[in-house]
Amino acid sequence: MNKKGTTLAELIISIALISVVLLFMIKLLIDLNDAEANNTYAKDNQINRAEILRMIGNDLNNKNIASISDSESNNTKLVIRFDFTDGSWSKIEAEEKKIKYTDSDDESRTWNIEGGTIYTKKANVYYMKDNKASGKNYYSLSIDIEIHTTNEKNKLCNNNTLDDIIINYIGKLDDLVTPYTDINCLGATCSSPSDPCTS
Repeated sequence: MNKKGTTLAELIISIALISVVLLFMIKLLIDLNDAEANNTYAKDNQINRAEILRMIGNDLNNKNIASISDSESNNTKLVIRFDFTDGSWSKIEAEEKKIKYTDSDDESRTWNIEGGTIYTKKANVYYMKDNKASGKNYYSLSIDIEIHTTNEKNKLCNNNTLDDIIINYIGKLDDLVTPYTDINCLGATCSSPSDPCTS
């Protein structure tokens, strides 16, 4: 091979290597941007999340849940109503960019969610019965209201639960009008047989 052919081959190899390095750097910058967007969301909304969880937690921990319903929910609004054994009730109303909680004293508060979107079609429910605790029948309940951020890795079917509103409750089975063994979600699409994340 002559000198001209060698120089052309070296030039092509150099361009190929530079292209690989540039692609790697672009991918790295995109990943860093996504991480920064998620960090900004978490930082900007951590106070809101703490206030929401504190208000709901304080209310639920002072009451005994008799039933939970989602009959007011639709595709654009997730509504979870708690009915208590003393006849009072409370309600979570979540829309795409805001969440409202009305407590058992009929006082309500609304929070705006910036940098994220609330998934309003359904909330996952995790229910577990425990028959061993001190001879009494207790259950634990977790309700996960998903919040998807601008991070491409935090969206439907690839959710980061660190950004979510997760309500935890421990109660007595005797208080429940209907046990929740068969309930795995709340919201308008729970009755739908197809799950977009499994198809």
